[in-house]
Amino acid sequence: MNQIYNIDCVKGARKYLEDDSVDLIVTDPPYNLNYGGTTSRRTKKPRFGQFANDHLTIREYYRFTRSWLEEAYRVLKPERHLYVFIDWRMYSYLFIWLQRVGFKIKNLVVWDKKYFGMGNYYRYQHELIIFAWKGKRAVPLRLRKRNVPDIWQIPKLSASSMIHPTEKPVEVMKRIIEYSSEPGELVVDFFAGSGASGEAAVELGRKYIGFELDEKYSLHGNGRIKNDV
Repeated sequence: MNQIYNIDCVKGARKYLEDDSVDLIVTDPPYNLNYGGTTSRRTKKPRFGQFANDHLTIREYYRFTRSWLEEAYRVLKPERHLYVFIDWRMYSYLFIWLQRVGFKIKNLVVWDKKYFGMGNYYRYQHELIIFAWKGKRAVPLRLRKRNVPDIWQIPKLSASSMIHPTEKPVEVMKRIIEYSSEPGELVVDFFAGSGASGEAAVELGRKYIGFELDEKYSLHGNGRIKNDV
């Protein structure tokens, strides 16, 4: 417990998680955009290498996404929540695929990063977070606050401070975990990256399990969880 396993998330879920055992899933999967992070000012090249499962055909990406979503649905307790970060270019696909697996979608949170990124023609300043749940009810239960807007203004991390090319601020993860879980409950991240979700979960008194395929990121994430870095 309170660990990021260096393993493929589907294999990890089958090995470490029982059916209906998880209280909350929050995860940031590959967006399939072949992204290497921000460009270094000195070399003019991406600061990070491409990571696994981020440059697939749409059919391959569907199979990849379907496989981890099925495991997420299996391990999540009934009436518990799932939050998935996604880019606007892949949102429509993921919206459909979530429902095919059995999840119900309640809303879409827009994370306003307050500062726009690189590029041109309306430079990106936001990412999307799908709020879904597993259950038979018409509306989700267990949301600790109900008067929360669907636009969250939380500054993105500076490029120089990022360990992972798509790293999210701990504050975003804390907000999700606070709203959709209770102290002592189990939070799982299928794509833990450098451990922002783990740091947030442990700080808030939750139990935590993460899966990360890249060894260097899983090592760093485990250090964050144990307050070693």
